[in-house]
Amino acid sequence: MLYDLIGVYGKVGQSGRNDDDVYDRYSHRWTVILLGVFIIAISAKQFVGTPIECIPPSDFAGNHKAYVENYCWTHYTFSIDNQKALTRHYVRGGEDSQRTSYYIWIPYILIAAALCTYLPAWLWHVIGHKATFDVPAMINHLGKMKLSNPEDRRSNLTTMAKHYEKVNQYATAKVRATDNLVKRGISACMFFAGGGLLTGIYFLIKFLYLCNSIGQFFLMNYLLKIDYWAYGQKTLHGLIIGADVIKNKEVFPRVVFCDFTIRYLGDKNINYTVQCTLPVNLYNARIFTFYWFWLIFLTCATFYGIIKWLAQMSYRGRRSFLKRHLRINRELAMTQHEQQLFDSFVDRYLGGDGVLFLRLVSKNTNPVVAGELLGIMWDRFVAHESAVVIVAAMGNNNQSGKTLDSDTYLNGSRSGKFDDRTLPLIQPLKQE
Repeated sequence: MLYDLIGVYGKVGQSGRNDDDVYDRYSHRWTVILLGVFIIAISAKQFVGTPIECIPPSDFAGNHKAYVENYCWTHYTFSIDNQKALTRHYVRGGEDSQRTSYYIWIPYILIAAALCTYLPAWLWHVIGHKATFDVPAMINHLGKMKLSNPEDRRSNLTTMAKHYEKVNQYATAKVRATDNLVKRGISACMFFAGGGLLTGIYFLIKFLYLCNSIGQFFLMNYLLKIDYWAYGQKTLHGLIIGADVIKNKEVFPRVVFCDFTIRYLGDKNINYTVQCTLPVNLYNARIFTFYWFWLIFLTCATFYGIIKWLAQMSYRGRRSFLKRHLRINRELAMTQHEQQLFDSFVDRYLGGDGVLFLRLVSKNTNPVVAGELLGIMWDRFVAHESAVVIVAAMGNNNQSGKTLDSDTYLNGSRSGKFDDRTLPLIQPLKQE
């Protein structure tokens, strides 16, 4: 049973997903696993163990003690400062009493936090994959190919490059046909990253991850009715000076009081106030302290990840990434002609979505696969551009009189013959 639970939480946020980076996994994978462990621990203490122990009145015995503890657990309790006397200002809902009923809902609060944390990943899975092409399916396909077989590897990469081109053509045609202003607006907002609907959605999901990590503090403030912003700071200060600076009545009190009434026939009602201890709050205090520090780390990591992606998807970052891999895989010298082709390749052929896809391939498989795929994409782009020039030089007509375009030319329907104007596809044309 335990191994099954561990196996389930080991798959949370993963499910064969290869469409994100390590900073996203800190949220939708590791944070959800962490909250799942907390939920199991607290639920076991509440529903299996003994979450509350009370000192019943002297005339109570047997089942009466269990009744008092169950009543106090299901109803509210209140706490006061250890240095103050228990007076009528505190009992029966007095104005000076500090109610502590939230501890019953701790597992459900943690479930709400886990759902909020996983929400951006779910949105990316539902919306992002339908924006242009299914990134996880393509990366999974690349991850399963046999790296030891060069022919099989090149065949798979060529198929992937063709699929990317076809999907990109469909996505462009769909946007132009529907003239969706929302999609155009999202793509236009990504001008600094090369444009692209998929790129815009990806950065939006990144922003939602950041909003979630910061919003968790507001969520805990609202649900726990405590100053969760300063909770971790006070706990850390207490550890440093060796004292519990968080007063017992404020946050997760371990000693509380409970009011209840025993009713008899007629008007005879007897009010009782008993003292109880909440062992479960000892766990709650540690859990929410650790979670406070985790949220600080998560916020910093997510923010750093966004800054890193902004730098990588900038004008200079995109070109540096592509040039580095092309120099390794195609040994480009970046002559004037190659530079013109490269600019057109980056802006028209790839755009922001293509660079994003290649970077995700590099992060989720390995840089070698991403470099080889980029090299094949470059070869196909250069072949297409050269075919356009060749077709234009042949007057857009073949010997049979039928119209000849670049796609027909590249697909093998070539009835024209090469002459001194038609050079190898990877070479620039001579200047006349």
